[in-house]
This record gives sequence, structure tokens and C-alpha cells, in this order.
Amino acid sequence: MKHILITSLLISFTLFSCNNEITEETKPEVKEEQKLIGANIEGFSESELYSRLEKLEEKLVNEESLEVSKRYSLLMLEAGKKHIEKFPKSINRREAIRKASKAAQGLQQDFEAVRILEIGISEFANDSNIIEEMNVRAFLFDKMDNKKKAREAYDEIIEKFPNHPSTVMHKARLSTLDMNEEELMEWLEKQNAK
Repeated sequence: MKHILITSLLISFTLFSCNNEITEETKPEVKEEQKLIGANIEGFSESELYSRLEKLEEKLVNEESLEVSKRYSLLMLEAGKKHIEKFPKSINRREAIRKASKAAQGLQQDFEAVRILEIGISEFANDSNIIEEMNVRAFLFDKMDNKKKAREAYDEIIEKFPNHPSTVMHKARLSTLDMNEEELMEWLEKQNAK
């Protein structure tokens, strides 16, 4: 009787184990891309959101075609904005701001990119590397043809970082900012002739 009971248990255990193995082998594999696209980021921790930003940034540009993915840009912008909103004391905050701005730029959302950059510029004003964000902001104002804001942004960089190599370029741009296309071409020809 004992022998039958033990044999029955062993058979049940074996069948149960085999059944689990078959079930696991037949489960569809959840791909990383599907996780990135379908994730609900509301409950993500700081590290989960930042990790998501990094993964999305890795996939942002197609290595073969060099095209920027609109889908990943949107997801990266969403994750970056959520990170900025939820984790104001994060050690990754500045990088999250940069990544969110980069995503906004990729989506041609220059106003949003500037808005995000200005958060970083105000919060990290005393950092000597803040000129990187300031340069991008000035470029974006210039790109949007907002001459007043571009002039203010270039002037701020020149005033705050007078010895930085980019200030030479900014001073030159300030001298051409109000030129029309024809005047600018003439100025460039003179510069190239030197």
C-alpha cells in the first residue's frame, strides 16, 4: 500500500513537472520592444523611468537608415516629462531633462524642447557645463526665428562664459542675426574670402 502511494505521488509529481515545462515552452516570449511600447509608466520608480529613457534613447535612431523614430521619440518625451515631474531631487534629473529635450527636438517640438531646457538651465545655473543646454536653447530660438529671444540667449552665454570657445561663434551670429538672406550670403562670402 505504501509502495502504491509513493508511486502514485511520484507519477503525479512527474506529470505535474512535465506539464509545467510544456506550458512554459509554449508561452509566447514577451519582446523588449513590446515592453517599451506598451508599458504603463505611471507607477514606475525613478530608476525604472530613467532606465526606460536610456533604452529608448538607444533605439531612437535607426542605425541603417539614420532616421529618428517618431514612436520612440514620443515615448522618450513622455518618460522624460514624467521623470522631471515626479522626481525633482533625482541624481539623474539633468540627464532626464537633456533626453526629454532631445526627444522634443526630434519631434520638431522646439517650444517644448526650450521649455524643458529652461528647467535645467534654471536648476543647474551654477554648473560650468550648463553652457551645453544654453547653446542648444539659443540655437532653437534662432531656428524658430525668434530674434529677440535668440539675441538674449546668445548675450547670456557671452556674459556668463566670456572665455568659452563657443562665444566667438555666438558673437559672429549676433552680428548677422538681423540680416536678411541676401545680406547673410554676402557676409559669408566676405568671411570665406579672408
